Amino acid sequence: MVQGQSATDHESQLESLFSGRGLLDSLATGLLLFGTDGSLLDCNRAGLDLLGVSRDQLAGLAVSDPRWGAVREDGTPFPANERPTMVTMQSGEPCSDVIVGIDNSGMARRWLSNTTYPLTVDGRVTGVLSSLVDVSNRVQKEHLLRLLSEVNRVVMSASDEADPLQHLCTALVEQGHYALAWIGVVSSIKEGDIDIACAAGVTDYPYEGMVSWSGSKDSGLGPVGTAVRTGVTQVVNDLLNESLLEPWRERAAQFGLNSCIAIPLAPAGRRAVLTIYDRHIFAFDETTVKGLEEIAEGAEFGIAHVRSMKQLEAALDGTIAALARMTETRDPYTAGHQRHVGSLGSSLGAAIAKQHGLDAKMIELIRQSGEVHDIGKIAVPAEILTRPGRLSPLEFEMVKRHPLVGYDILSQASLPWPIAEVALQHHERMDGSGYPNGLPGSEIILPARIIAVADVVEAMTQHRPYRPGLGIDVALAEVTSGAGTLFDAEVVRSCLAVFEAGFTFGNSSSSRAADASGID
Repeated sequence: MVQGQSATDHESQLESLFSGRGLLDSLATGLLLFGTDGSLLDCNRAGLDLLGVSRDQLAGLAVSDPRWGAVREDGTPFPANERPTMVTMQSGEPCSDVIVGIDNSGMARRWLSNTTYPLTVDGRVTGVLSSLVDVSNRVQKEHLLRLLSEVNRVVMSASDEADPLQHLCTALVEQGHYALAWIGVVSSIKEGDIDIACAAGVTDYPYEGMVSWSGSKDSGLGPVGTAVRTGVTQVVNDLLNESLLEPWRERAAQFGLNSCIAIPLAPAGRRAVLTIYDRHIFAFDETTVKGLEEIAEGAEFGIAHVRSMKQLEAALDGTIAALARMTETRDPYTAGHQRHVGSLGSSLGAAIAKQHGLDAKMIELIRQSGEVHDIGKIAVPAEILTRPGRLSPLEFEMVKRHPLVGYDILSQASLPWPIAEVALQHHERMDGSGYPNGLPGSEIILPARIIAVADVVEAMTQHRPYRPGLGIDVALAEVTSGAGTLFDAEVVRSCLAVFEAGFTFGNSSSSRAADASGID
């Protein structure tokens, strides 16, 4: 810039540069020249293509022109005063690689990398040179990867087979920014019908009976029915001008839907279809279709995972029930005791764990631990287990081996942690006076500390052959007096809170054989 050159001369030089056209129009990068008021003065051919306008339409265009429908990467509107051109105009600083989505009527959304440079004369901004690069493919891939990650996260954490499907629809709308996602399953009642299983977004659009998968009905000739019938993904990128969609065209226009994709699914072996709608035409290009198919496959895998986990949980419960019955055949009193300490619905151990703030999975494992914590008594002679009165020192030493035997049995059963460890440690005490290993409190796992308290409370409240139950007040006083020495003080506090909240053992009439020296 020649010293003293006027802003008008400066802008004239830039405009003359654009008027050359030859070199600039051969570039793939869009170049735009903006004046000080934010109006678009000129641009090269690539700029026209990226903006979706003709040269005749340049007059009057500005950064804030609503026809561009500029959005951020998260789909929210991009305010005009925050767009790179205006930021550079106001601050005199360049902006680099700002991603802007452009929504032009009749075109698919484009993602552009926008870099801007200030044009200055004597330190004063007189215009902005803006470059645009189409990065739609890159942004779409990144977007689909994030969406895939989110779908995998939510479906793998599902607890029910139906949950992954709803999570999938919700993620597609909330993270994928699609207008509507719904899943239909082939009806098991009415031939040819597709039932709506779940949906998210503009859920007023689909309705029962809207589509079928019968090739002999008009309602089965659209993308949804065809996807189910053929097992092949169907894409319609211009809903309002597709002849086969005549039955739904007016409704799609009413809800502002312009593109859709129907992806066949087979969750848990049932024929189904995932249908996704976008408000833009040409929303589902090859990259997006492939990404959404991978996401649908991930959801199917999630359903299979949930089913497998349910089967494993059922097998685990069955294994634990069988192991508990092994003890029951030797000692019906101990069996009743175990049910109260660990059984579903009357589990004091689980109630304490919940009060203690543990997560649902650990609460369930503590419940299961309580079911089999005394299984080692299978190795104790039946006449010792069922004898009323005190045991001799030798007999008591035999009883004190039951945690070790229980640990050996449960370890070989390949049960999840901490089931075997609870059986081993539930008679250990905080001051190291417990058995079988005399562990100090710092080495006793929390689940075992919880079962230790539940074990003592339940044992003292239940009837024995030689005396009636001592009552809950006596039992709670016993663990309270031992808090901090024999029992974990925080666990005792949680136990007291559980009973203050109204916990009961349910049917507490079951009796057990034990002696005052600690068989429980």
